[in-house]
Amino acid sequence: MRVFVTRKIPEEGLKLLYQAGFEVEVFSEDRAIPRELLLEKVTELDALLPLVTDSIDKQLLEQAPKLKIVANFAVGYNNVDVATCTQKGILVTNTPDVLTAATADQTMLLILATARRLIEGDGMVREGRWEGWGPLQLLGLDVSAKALGLIGMGRIGEAVAKRAKGFDMQIFYHNRNRNLEAEKRTGAIYVGLPTLLEQSDFVSIHTPLSPESHHLIGEKAFKRMKKTAILINTARGPVVDEKALVKALTEGEIWGAGLDVFEREPLIEEALLKLPNVVLAPHLGSATLGARGAMARLSAGSIIDYLQGKRPKHIVNPEVLA
Repeated sequence: MRVFVTRKIPEEGLKLLYQAGFEVEVFSEDRAIPRELLLEKVTELDALLPLVTDSIDKQLLEQAPKLKIVANFAVGYNNVDVATCTQKGILVTNTPDVLTAATADQTMLLILATARRLIEGDGMVREGRWEGWGPLQLLGLDVSAKALGLIGMGRIGEAVAKRAKGFDMQIFYHNRNRNLEAEKRTGAIYVGLPTLLEQSDFVSIHTPLSPESHHLIGEKAFKRMKKTAILINTARGPVVDEKALVKALTEGEIWGAGLDVFEREPLIEEALLKLPNVVLAPHLGSATLGARGAMARLSAGSIIDYLQGKRPKHIVNPEVLA
């Protein structure tokens, strides 16, 4: 059985694949694999372990006659053409749960860092511009007892809500369907998206990327938000229209933004780089030793289970097994 891993992942995951006796190849460079090389490699594979930076589309899948499983190294799978995989009998798996806490922590970090202007202050100190304490210096926004609006109430959204309770925040959420159990556990209030945008001091995105959610937050959304509101995105970059975000930030339609993901990663809207009221992180939501190690073990385990005739834990298209 031939397995290809599109980028170096934590060794504990690779070790499992080697121990299973598979023929394993890993793209050795610490960058996204070139498209033409991936198209070449996929022709003889039984299993593929890609990252969110890899487009597993119909063109690629048509060149993979032996492929049995795509074990995506992420909880999201918008980079995988699941419909074509299902049509061709290829199982798709992902890595939910194991990165929930890390991503929720990153969300709270961005809320605090943006509201309290931490990055601006850090730059002031490092660059020797700080001349001592002042009563009007870098005044930020309060977080405690403010309203947090969550767009999406899945695992990560609920984890953020639980953390926000520690700050006595009022929690609104919008989801395709009401999550009554999450409401009981967190006290979150279900509202329509317009109400959430109008009432929230912090708007945090936790929805998957889909045709419906693409540019969900754009010019119309920013006009509904408070002028003192902060937008947080640790989900998927294209949910936010970055050009509209720049306009909203520069014209004072909202107060600030904390971004861990971007519309055209790793490219970033150039104007965002020049704005002081934006905190920019390089997609670090799951970047802890524990989370990434667990993702590696889970992805490898899915491949091992399926190629050995067992049912993997987290299947995106279970109809393949029907």
